[in-house]
Amino acid sequence: MQSDMKELDSLLDYTIRHNEEHAKELENLAEKARELGKGRVDEEIKRGVEQLNQANQSLERALKQLRE
Repeated sequence: MQSDMKELDSLLDYTIRHNEEHAKELENLAEKARELGKGRVDEEIKRGVEQLNQANQSLERALKQLRE
């Protein structure tokens, strides 16, 4: 059971960091879309980044609870 807890902790931690990297990449894509005059594309990507950040907040709360 301890190894399962450690695995869950590691995977949640990894996923959170991985999502943060993707969010940064997506923000760069949004900027490129805006520069290309694709404002709606920019807005949709930003909306997706917001949702990804919200998901990460849930994952961070789950990780915190797991570690308590």
